Amino acid sequence: MQPSTSRLAGVVARTRPLPARKQLLFSSTSLLLTSNDLVLFLRPSSFTAQEWRSIRSSLTTTTTTSSSSSSPDSEMKLTLLRPGLLPALLRDCPSNLDLSYLSQSTHLSGPLAVVTSPKLSPPLLSKVLKLLEKFSKTPQPNTPPPPKGSKPVERLELLSSLLEKRVAASRERTKEVGKLPELEQLRSMIVGVLSAPGSRITGVIGAQARQVGRTVEGFKVGLEDGQNKVETEGEAEP
Repeated sequence: MQPSTSRLAGVVARTRPLPARKQLLFSSTSLLLTSNDLVLFLRPSSFTAQEWRSIRSSLTTTTTTSSSSSSPDSEMKLTLLRPGLLPALLRDCPSNLDLSYLSQSTHLSGPLAVVTSPKLSPPLLSKVLKLLEKFSKTPQPNTPPPPKGSKPVERLELLSSLLEKRVAASRERTKEVGKLPELEQLRSMIVGVLSAPGSRITGVIGAQARQVGRTVEGFKVGLEDGQNKVETEGEAEP
């Protein structure tokens, strides 16, 4: 099903092909959205080149030291998107891509960055969100401290996320996903919950069957005893 017009508000249809350089950027950015199970959309403010290197290095360290990400499939990468490129992506996005957040003005205007991972790991996501929040609240170098009691400015604001290539999640919902266990463990828990009633029914039926079996066996033994008694008494008569 194609996205509705209302979900694409602010996206103008393209009337001519992109130049070769922009087409390359378009293809590489499109691959980020369609080949990763986790995409975090961030609104960055001014960061120095050294700060960006520190963020990327911290992401790599968090990924490699996390017990839930021992394989390279969970590697986290930070990419700065070219301004104005997202609207071009939305014009040709896959039909199963949820545009409920991507087509909002918060994503279509201003600088945008994404943190991506080929695999969705909620425990690792939680660690990455804490790491990004730390950098977001770190004051810009050589700037005076904010007035006492004022709310710190978010330098790396989390806007939304795209999960498993099709589910869009708000900032709050993304944080809730980070509180979940590993997806394999969660699926096992769901299977256990769904199969529990059937297991209980099977156990009850099995117990009833065993009880009926014991009752029938008791009747059988009683009949055999009665028959043996009659035969014994018949033999004892003169």
